[in-house]
Amino acid sequence: MKYLLAVGLGLLSLGCPARSLFPLFAEKDLISLPAIVGIWVNGKGETFTFQKTTDKNYEVVFRDQEGNTGLLKAQIGMLGKSWFLDSYPNQNNPDYYMMRTHLISKISLDGDSLQISSLESDWLKQMIESGQLKISHVELNADILLTASTEELQDIVLRYADDKGAFPKPDKLGRMK
Repeated sequence: MKYLLAVGLGLLSLGCPARSLFPLFAEKDLISLPAIVGIWVNGKGETFTFQKTTDKNYEVVFRDQEGNTGLLKAQIGMLGKSWFLDSYPNQNNPDYYMMRTHLISKISLDGDSLQISSLESDWLKQMIESGQLKISHVELNADILLTASTEELQDIVLRYADDKGAFPKPDKLGRMK
């Protein structure tokens, strides 16, 4: 069940989401997005309940089709012309074997429609291996774990925000009423 937490928002992307040791945002970069608060459902019947915990912090309860739940913390910021979501496991119940990593997702909100696309690990790996992208990272079981600073992450996200390889086809969610 705890591992559901780590993959909750990662399920939104079609591929494998990239993970980062460091957050995408510094405190000064955070914004409040009241319109995201509520219950959202995707085409698979998975729900994402966004609740505001402080002015610029959110808690997200993920529930899959079988009723399993995961609890995430999330922050939102605007970089360039796009909104991004940084989500990570809630640490209220520490597990010494679970590393808290961040998932970086590009989001778009239009009324009762929310689109989320996570930064794609396979794309990152391909860009790094080809020499087209230089960013601090380690390979862990054939996955990329970004070790770059917040500033480096923001630079990459800004540079590739509109790249369909970096942020593939978004998952579409609708607001439950």
